[in-house]
Amino acid sequence: MRVEVRLLAMAVGVIAPAMLAGTPVRAADEVFAATKAISAPAGKITSFDISFVDPALGLYFLGDRTQVAVDVINTDSNTFLKQLGKGVFTGPGPCPPIKQPAGANDCAGPDGVVAIEHREVWAGDGDSTVKVFDLEGPGSTPIHTISTGGVHRADELCFDPKHHLVLVANNAEAPFPFATLISTETYMALKRITFDGNNGTPKATNGAEQCQYDRRTDRFYLSIPEINGPGNNSAAGGVAVIDHTGQVETTFVIPVAQCSGPQGMTIGPDHQILLGCNGAVNANASTVVIDDRNGHVLAALNNESGADEVWYNPGDGHYFLARSSAVGTSQFLGVVDAERLKEDASVATTGEGTGIGNAHSVAADPVRNQVYVPIPSTATGGLCSAAGGNSANGCIAVFTTPKDDHMCEARRSLLFRVSDGGEADFSRRSCRDH
Repeated sequence: MRVEVRLLAMAVGVIAPAMLAGTPVRAADEVFAATKAISAPAGKITSFDISFVDPALGLYFLGDRTQVAVDVINTDSNTFLKQLGKGVFTGPGPCPPIKQPAGANDCAGPDGVVAIEHREVWAGDGDSTVKVFDLEGPGSTPIHTISTGGVHRADELCFDPKHHLVLVANNAEAPFPFATLISTETYMALKRITFDGNNGTPKATNGAEQCQYDRRTDRFYLSIPEINGPGNNSAAGGVAVIDHTGQVETTFVIPVAQCSGPQGMTIGPDHQILLGCNGAVNANASTVVIDDRNGHVLAALNNESGADEVWYNPGDGHYFLARSSAVGTSQFLGVVDAERLKEDASVATTGEGTGIGNAHSVAADPVRNQVYVPIPSTATGGLCSAAGGNSANGCIAVFTTPKDDHMCEARRSLLFRVSDGGEADFSRRSCRDH
């Protein structure tokens, strides 16, 4: 597959200075619906983990455990392009006896995925390694396999383009989870950060989850679902703030009454970070938006609980939450207006219950304002079939909004920059201003 970079940016001289503000495009009260279902080339999509969109390449990536590969989707045509590392990952099976006691998820892979400088894809695996693939190559085998030195899976990943670093969290290690800094230049592990309460780290008693690099502060942020608690998210969790040397500078503690089990994380506009709160202790079923400078809660969003992965789309100014553990009888795609910090209507993705797969992954293409949510073959509700696929096989559902005036905001806005980390910034001009 030949990788091409989208022609997105116009010459800087034709962009008015006022258009370079970092605030999102306003698109309030959108109603999203699944308008297309992308099927695997063969077999089912049942077990998967985290997904990622590179807007410059127009590619969506999914850590697909059923297919034992990273799926690659073209977001312009919404077609299946190829699979990276088919068969080289651990897949969805249980942990080997030597790694017990541990649940099957602790040894499953692929896990977290991230695109690096529009040339490589890095994916965590269930054997505590990170596998690196060249997007210009065939992708059948990794060009590098990097050990993080643990026993269980290397999970969530995030990329710092300034210092050429990837941070990966090993959330299933005992007695405490750890994170590893890896150089994207030498492909070597540089430092382990163990979250055991020593050396300035929080004492993580229920794993370590999604991380992000924030170019505004030049820091990594890592969700810690519970700090010094019994292991069920009943104690407050927080966010560890980590510099490029691996030093934990501080930990923002988030009140459990506003966020039980901070898990998903995405960098929003201004100084916002939205956390997906995945615990069941909170009476209001709320999630939170915090300030990246001090951890203060900017907004508590009620009835937006149960999110594993969350994503911010600068193309339409919305947060999207994969609410697979939502309170109630359904799972949802949560939609939050980032400018007003208000919830728009959530969209049901599948039901809840024993044996029903979790729609816990989400990513968005900001150029076409398309939101990607994998729906497992074990889901209820028939969403894949309703969107043109086959629910018995599962699918990657593409959600869009029918409001044409807002759909064209990203398509016709002047996208003036895509960073090496894959972040996109848009002007604020709407279609009617053109």
